[in-house]
Amino acid sequence: MPIYKIAFLKIVLPIILLSLLTMGCGGGSKFSNANKAYLIGEYDRAAKQFKKAYKKEKNRYTKGEIAFYLGECYRITNKPKKAAGYYSKSVRYKYEVIEAELYYADTQLASGKYEEAIEAYQSYLEKKALDRRAQNGIASYALILNDSLKTRYQVEKVKGLSNTRYSDFSPGYASSDYDQVYFSSMRTEKKSRKRNRVTGQGGSNIYVSRIDAKGKWTDAEPLAETINTTFDEGSATMSDDGKEMYFTRCPYDNEKPLSAEIYMVSRSGGKWGEPSQISIGGDSLLLAHPAISPDGNTLYFVSDMPGGEGGKDIWKAEKGGESGWGEPINMGNLINTPGDEMFPYVRTDGTLYFASNAHVGYGGLDIYRAVFDEEVGYHRVHNLGKPINSESDDFGIAFKGMEEEGLFSSSRGSSKGVDNIYSFILPKLEFSMKGEVISQSEETPIADAYIRLIGTDGTNVKLNIRSDGTFGAKLAKQTDYVFMVASKGYFNHKQKLSTVGLSDNKEFDFEISLMKMEDAIVFQNIHFTKNKFELNDDSKQELDRLAAILDINQSIVLEIAAHASDEGDDTEAIVLSQQRAEQVMEYLLSKGVKTERLSARGYGNSQPITVTKRMARKNDFLQEGTVLNDNMIRRIRGNSNKRKAHELNRRIEFKVKKEEKES
Repeated sequence: MPIYKIAFLKIVLPIILLSLLTMGCGGGSKFSNANKAYLIGEYDRAAKQFKKAYKKEKNRYTKGEIAFYLGECYRITNKPKKAAGYYSKSVRYKYEVIEAELYYADTQLASGKYEEAIEAYQSYLEKKALDRRAQNGIASYALILNDSLKTRYQVEKVKGLSNTRYSDFSPGYASSDYDQVYFSSMRTEKKSRKRNRVTGQGGSNIYVSRIDAKGKWTDAEPLAETINTTFDEGSATMSDDGKEMYFTRCPYDNEKPLSAEIYMVSRSGGKWGEPSQISIGGDSLLLAHPAISPDGNTLYFVSDMPGGEGGKDIWKAEKGGESGWGEPINMGNLINTPGDEMFPYVRTDGTLYFASNAHVGYGGLDIYRAVFDEEVGYHRVHNLGKPINSESDDFGIAFKGMEEEGLFSSSRGSSKGVDNIYSFILPKLEFSMKGEVISQSEETPIADAYIRLIGTDGTNVKLNIRSDGTFGAKLAKQTDYVFMVASKGYFNHKQKLSTVGLSDNKEFDFEISLMKMEDAIVFQNIHFTKNKFELNDDSKQELDRLAAILDINQSIVLEIAAHASDEGDDTEAIVLSQQRAEQVMEYLLSKGVKTERLSARGYGNSQPITVTKRMARKNDFLQEGTVLNDNMIRRIRGNSNKRKAHELNRRIEFKVKKEEKES
């Protein structure tokens, strides 16, 4: 990752890495200048010199060593594709630093070369089986493959804040109206200005931009020279009242590496004063990326001080003590990893956000949320998912209070590792219902029906049906609903729906068929085997539906009318059909329907069915209006069609005998 994203200047390298580099590229060698530039963190300059040395070198092992540090230069300055190429050479030439294979896998993952990344992770784990970084790398591939964290956030580049040629990053709101933003930028305003030897861009300074009367961001202005110096400054964070700003300053010495420092500056009368350095944990420690809690009592920051998990960790310190801040506390191994955790941010409710390149993610830096679980007593870490996170570096998030809206920085879409500022917003969920109410028998709209909609959020409204039988309504999120459809002369219909737990917009679509009370109700799935009266499973499901209808139409009294067809003589048919009617009645009684609301009668063969429009549409051998008596069925061609006609005749009908009048 770019060094300016870690501390905006040169980081003290681990002693073991320094010793390896010194042994391989010692003073007096033809690449001693590259060595020196690398040691003080001038990665852009070092890469150019290492490339020259690589081309001239003949020894395979030394070429592998130079390739490793070229990979490091490009990885640190956020050029993963270039870095992967040189790490690959380092592995091929069998350079002894085992992490070359891990970094090769990381940069291939960030470049979208997933198969190559997985192969390298697996090879690396054969040598270091317990390395959490490689394990998380393989898990990251599974995350990318399944795309399980895709969210509804909408993301777009903020043209007024991003320069595109130079990196702009780490935005932060500076007022409760969210109309001012402080951000870091490596833009260079003067042609004569020297390029940053770390990144090849301009030096990092803090800028401010405001929203004008037209709702657009004004041209960014650098802060006063008391804040922006010849050194690099960035990663500014504001106190809740906007009167204090904390930021990172990186002193520079072209002879030796120096550590980043945190400064605080106060504002009075609209002007910033003189910054003062914050001392936490002792001198000569890397301190960067400050984030102040909303109450101003806790300062989160990044450091590689002893006692961490490896790489750069997130720490915190409470206000108090002789230096103004207490002893630093590491945020622990659920937040910190052997990789780098950076850019902490504290939301209005105290939730911690940060960027990491070693948790399970999409490659490069991803943004994570750490929520403290009171029941278990530790933080749970969540990846913010796509599209906020990408295969590139994503970091430095800031929210508009508790709104799901804000700004962050990302290098997506840039082959040169240039960061830009992006906006994000989670559109409000939209739920609605629509539908049509029709007569089941006539299949025509019922314009005089109405709907009563009741919700757990307190909703209790009457919805009128349009002349074409359609209806519609907006629904609230996280709400259970029930609605009743009613029309004079029809059975009431009740329906449930819910928006609870839905994470995407949804429109519920219903076709409500109301049954006329004056018509016999025929349930098509209540069938009987010839000469049998036992109910099958399909019949029971239909009777369950009838029981539900009777439950919401308590005034209805039904006669269960059973009919036979081609099942013995008239007496046998009546007995069989009576048995069928009584079987249905017993089942409905078992479902809670009261005895006084039901009667059962078998009609035998005496009332053949008349073919309806729906029957004729489903059975092309029938004509609407035909009475299916024995003589008519004998004239039907084909034994299978004859059997179908008898099955239609062999039916259960429910006749409304009484309905109490509404008061």
